Amino acid sequence: MAAGFEKKQTDKTRPRIFRTAAITAAFIAGILLISSAGIKIYDLVRRTEERKIASEFGIYDPADAGGHSLNVVTYGNENGHTIVFLSGLGIEDMCITYRDMTDILAGENRIVFIDRAGYGLSDDSLTPMTVKQIVDEYRKALDNSGIKGPVILAAHSLGGVYATYWESVYPGDVEAVVLFDSTQLEEETFPKGKPENKHSLPEILLNKTGLYRLSIAGVSADLPANADLQDEEAAQAMSYLMSTSSLWNFAMDSEYDLIRDNCKTTWDSIVTNDIPKIYICASWASETEQKYIDARNNILIPYLQKMGNCELKLLPGSHLIYEQRPEECADLIKELIKKI
Repeated sequence: MAAGFEKKQTDKTRPRIFRTAAITAAFIAGILLISSAGIKIYDLVRRTEERKIASEFGIYDPADAGGHSLNVVTYGNENGHTIVFLSGLGIEDMCITYRDMTDILAGENRIVFIDRAGYGLSDDSLTPMTVKQIVDEYRKALDNSGIKGPVILAAHSLGGVYATYWESVYPGDVEAVVLFDSTQLEEETFPKGKPENKHSLPEILLNKTGLYRLSIAGVSADLPANADLQDEEAAQAMSYLMSTSSLWNFAMDSEYDLIRDNCKTTWDSIVTNDIPKIYICASWASETEQKYIDARNNILIPYLQKMGNCELKLLPGSHLIYEQRPEECADLIKELIKKI
């Protein structure tokens, strides 16, 4: 009898244990769901505030690129030539860091900074970032911003790949091209591999859920009253805003993955033409180190010859030559404009 009684008690207790466990699990899940929703709402509020601040500083003006928006920042003389700047890989704050150079040009030309998907304050995108996709999005965003061609393309580093494809496939859009130490294309660019993809899926999820927001400071409290981009502190704050806004996203992840393919597609798409071009060579500009002389002769010059009508300008310095030697870069652009 005692054994039977104990069995009945055990049978009655087991459902209670299951119910308690289920209630506890549901409670924990509810807490996690509410916390996740709260964190995401905080993230969205912060993003909205950042875009408002950026708009007040004149560095946020979204334009539809076909399902998502790209940030298209313009300033300068609308009656002059339109110079469209394309950033290198991972440069999210182009509209801030190029200013020492572009301010020299803005008196006589319209300056346009356009960030591709996943950069700065441009939207992210799940569409694979092929060179064709990137250039088509650039063109749509410019058109929807009311910016008509032909334009001067001014591209740094990997941006030069997109500029080369653009002027070859859509030559009617382009009146001149400036390449700042851009990727030196050849039959097999990056033959030993491609730049490491630094965005992991967990990092992207941290961004998309808003969790990474908990670890970075906002910028509004750091801004001096009545500041503009001529104020160094304000410019640094805006640079920080743009760089942290675009951390870890799908579009940039795709761009990393497709670098080698995009270089190959662009190389195969090059059409020799008479559009005036200059290539400002910084990192390979040494006239004494044989390895750089060989690199220019064996890789860079054949690339420029394939494009056609491209003048090589040696300007020794860092890869970010537009920051290191902005006056000289601006002067070279002015020389090119005179030839148009």
